[in-house]
Amino acid sequence: MTCPVIRRSNSSSGVSAAGGNAGGLCCHDDVTFVCNIAGASRLIWAPVGLQVRNPGDLYLYGNNNLQAVKIKGSDLKNWLETSAKQFATIDPNNAVEQDLVPSYSTIYNYDVFYAENNALQYQIDVTKPAGSRIVGLTYAGKVVAASDDFIVATNDYRASGGGNFPGIDGSKTIIKSPDANQAVVSNYVRSLGKISVAKNGAGQSWNFVKVATAGPVILRSAPGKMAVAQTLGLTRVKGEGGLDASGFAKYAIDLSK
Repeated sequence: MTCPVIRRSNSSSGVSAAGGNAGGLCCHDDVTFVCNIAGASRLIWAPVGLQVRNPGDLYLYGNNNLQAVKIKGSDLKNWLETSAKQFATIDPNNAVEQDLVPSYSTIYNYDVFYAENNALQYQIDVTKPAGSRIVGLTYAGKVVAASDDFIVATNDYRASGGGNFPGIDGSKTIIKSPDANQAVVSNYVRSLGKISVAKNGAGQSWNFVKVATAGPVILRSAPGKMAVAQTLGLTRVKGEGGLDASGFAKYAIDLSK
């Protein structure tokens, strides 16, 4: 999972500030509540007792240097659509339990975008088929056009084509930094001195399109973390159920909220 930082490209804006808010980009949403790869015991609850060294836990591999790509609005839309493929297609009329994220094997291809002052906004409609789920995509209150230019700060894995995102293949990279994203985030946290969810982690660029479902929709995460969801204000997380065969708890998700 990467957390690209985006800003519109024009004659007066550059990339230098694009990574400036990297300290709390994607902690405050219902999906990062359960993003996990290594198992229930390895989940990191960053908003509680965050330390400068913790960003190093977020990505354990080497290809995580800061890079910037210049893309079109059409590329941005395709990027978001590809990320949204991590969700199942939810049938609102299905009374049987539906798993919102049926597999975590490629959860590293789920990207959350953020822009300064929360300028980027979009919604994901999980009742639609993959490839046509992104709606309400706006920047600074204006609908994103296919021809709009944007600069996105991301890592070298994604910028060079990792994850097979359409149009993101290394050809649009405009800056290659020697700095690892972990170091960038750590330096940002250090510069703040003291951070909080309310002040530094409350920005939320996306939301689910609201839909009522006939049956339960669940998301899997480490057991005993309902209080964490409540502390973060994740109102869609409604309750903790039993464990699955892998030791993850099933959390009820209310998509109508």
